Amino acid sequence: MSEALYYTEANIACTIILGLILIKINQGIDRQTSTIVLRHMILVLMGYFLSDAVWALFFEGLIPSTQSAMFIVSIIPYAFIVACSYCWFLFCELNQQNKDILSRKGVIKSAAPMILAILLILFGAFGGIVFSFDESGTLLYGPLYAVLVLVPIGYMVHASIKAFIRVYTQERYIDHGLYFVIGIFPLLPIACGVLQLIFLEIPIMCFGATLSILQVYLTSLEDLISMDSLTQVNNRHQMQRYLLKKMKTPTPGLSLYLMIIDVDHFREINDNYGHIEGDKALVRVSTAMKEACQAHRNRFFVSRYGGDEFIIIAETEYKGEVNWLSDKIRSSVKILNEKAAAPYDLSVCVGIAEYDYSSPVPIPSLIARAGTDLYHMKHAKA
Repeated sequence: MSEALYYTEANIACTIILGLILIKINQGIDRQTSTIVLRHMILVLMGYFLSDAVWALFFEGLIPSTQSAMFIVSIIPYAFIVACSYCWFLFCELNQQNKDILSRKGVIKSAAPMILAILLILFGAFGGIVFSFDESGTLLYGPLYAVLVLVPIGYMVHASIKAFIRVYTQERYIDHGLYFVIGIFPLLPIACGVLQLIFLEIPIMCFGATLSILQVYLTSLEDLISMDSLTQVNNRHQMQRYLLKKMKTPTPGLSLYLMIIDVDHFREINDNYGHIEGDKALVRVSTAMKEACQAHRNRFFVSRYGGDEFIIIAETEYKGEVNWLSDKIRSSVKILNEKAAAPYDLSVCVGIAEYDYSSPVPIPSLIARAGTDLYHMKHAKA
């Protein structure tokens, strides 16, 4: 009896923790689709914890039950687990920029394993092909029980593998932490799930799942405070962290450059056309920078330094690549502005400074060198 009560209390405690996380998410300003999916996943997981707590009370006989009632209270937690793993899969795909996942075809294709698993639970449990109970009330696994287990594991492992690949191919440095957490997320729930199957009376799964959700939530918060909300590029703080790392650990065969990009006559755009139009101009500049850096996205780090200034940290074999990137950004800015039919000309100037590993300087000094080069370019244009 004490074990069942402890099992129930543990699930209720984890439900309360997830509830507090859910309240904080709902109070936030982030309304991305991935965040909405994360909220749904937490709600489903809370449903699993509560249904699992009820199952423990039935299983230990604290609540009188019939065999049909035991089947029902055993089916519900499994359905919640499958639905939760599907929500996690959607969350991962959305964070990895899979725009087709919410299309009609994408939803049908991705939800098919979940639907089949739930149908298997509903119609297979009573036939004994998934699980059954003997006369003493002991849980017995059926021949298709493995299929039921493999569906949620499949969702999580698929998302994990894609995330680890994105860690080494995604250009936005701030996303690396989230992708890494997505990659390792399944390890704890899967390990806890396997142990839960072995030790049915110990509340292992609820603790593992709660810790994983907490880690995802904290990482998402870190990403939000590390990204410029307007231009959706790395912010100044994240740029300094990245640059400091690169200054300490040079990449063999590559030189390190800092490029500072400044919008020409930005104050006039704000004064004459309003701050909303000024924001649109900054977004076009950041878009041009991101598009220009796609060719070697692992070697270019794009960030907003402040106001109308951006910084790119570039690792290249020779300076000609940096000069090419500078020209590409300037031409892309003009093209994007023409496509937007903006009532003003939009252009940028670029200053470049190379970091000398044999004669190290602090970050402000390197930025000042690039700023000097930027000043010369602006003076030449004037």
